[in-house]
Amino acid sequence: MSALTVDELDPATLRGLVARAGDPKRERWLEQVRRTGACRHPVRLRGVVLRGDERVYATADEPDGALMVRCGNRREACCPSCAHEYRGDMWQLVYAGMAGGRKGVPETVAEHPQVFASLTAPSFGAAHNRPDDGRPCRCGQHHDADDPELGAAIDPAMYDYEGAVLWNWHAPALWNRFTIELARVLAAQAGLSEREWRKRVRVAFAKAAEFQARGLVHFHAIIRLDGAEDRATAPGVAVSPEELCDAIRQAAGRARLDGDAGDGKTIEICFGEQLHTRVLAGAEDGRELSPGQVAAYVAKYSCKASHEQITTRDSDPDRWCDCGIPEQLVQMAAAALRFSERSGLRELGRWVHMLGFRGHFVTSHAATPRPSANTTVVLSVWEYIGSGYLNPGDALLAAGVEASLRVAREALLDLRCGLP
Repeated sequence: MSALTVDELDPATLRGLVARAGDPKRERWLEQVRRTGACRHPVRLRGVVLRGDERVYATADEPDGALMVRCGNRREACCPSCAHEYRGDMWQLVYAGMAGGRKGVPETVAEHPQVFASLTAPSFGAAHNRPDDGRPCRCGQHHDADDPELGAAIDPAMYDYEGAVLWNWHAPALWNRFTIELARVLAAQAGLSEREWRKRVRVAFAKAAEFQARGLVHFHAIIRLDGAEDRATAPGVAVSPEELCDAIRQAAGRARLDGDAGDGKTIEICFGEQLHTRVLAGAEDGRELSPGQVAAYVAKYSCKASHEQITTRDSDPDRWCDCGIPEQLVQMAAAALRFSERSGLRELGRWVHMLGFRGHFVTSHAATPRPSANTTVVLSVWEYIGSGYLNPGDALLAAGVEASLRVAREALLDLRCGLP
């Protein structure tokens, strides 16, 4: 934050600064700001915490009679602080699921078969890209990594924007179908019925959805096989990591569904031909792909996506081009709006800003730990007051705290991503 003189401050900001400077609880207010990581839009709550009959906390004692908590927005464009926290939590979650030894995950899971898989959407038309093998794009050019044309349709008139939106819309259901098919393929490989196989093996996964430049989501998933009753035990059927890779490829090819296209019509939804599987190392043992690398990759992209340029649900796609939003995304958003007028797809209108994708960005499926029998009943009663800071002066002070935390925050993220 650049330094400002008093003359450059507007009256509302100046009044807010003076009021906070004279607040006898200003240090506690600053402590709250720091505890939220200088969140851009903190949620303000009023309430009490009771342990048994004893009141152990009340917001009546706080500055402005409120407790500030993080907004929790994972999108970096909306709140860098909460996005940083989200990335760190994501790193810990993904790393623990692969290497174990933290977050209540036993170290024994590192020896279980586990694979990092990427499943993509099919093609809905030729788009500008950068082939991995160094070949030029289908348009005949070699695009730079930051070329704004990347992801855009080469021929917009021939691109199936509506099919792309419907794929996003049905992608969560397609993933569920994939997990069903994976169990069936693995059971067939073992010569068992699906029921018998499920009595011996449990599929655990952590999945992250990432938007590609073309506006379609694809899934990155760490898929691990555990014992059916206890994730600390090895699967009851011997499956090599290479066999798991093969099963993932087969299951992805078999996963299909008839998706609702509105007005009584359907469309076949399936994964694209581009599917990557890589065996994961159980620990940092020098292999090409380690838990730390995968966790860093998933954490990084969990807060970034092409759709981030569409930030509100009420924006008019006709005006988005004037705001610098790529034509590819504008056309997909417009297609989503058209679908929302069809019977059976009315709800799609709520997800225009997500280009039709309505799933969670990160999901996991694993054994749930049992609660302890020795618990203390704690009752918390909270009331939402509002979000954001009370005045421009408070917002300016919080921005100063954010600036002071930013360097340390980025250094900590690098440290987390490099942890063994």
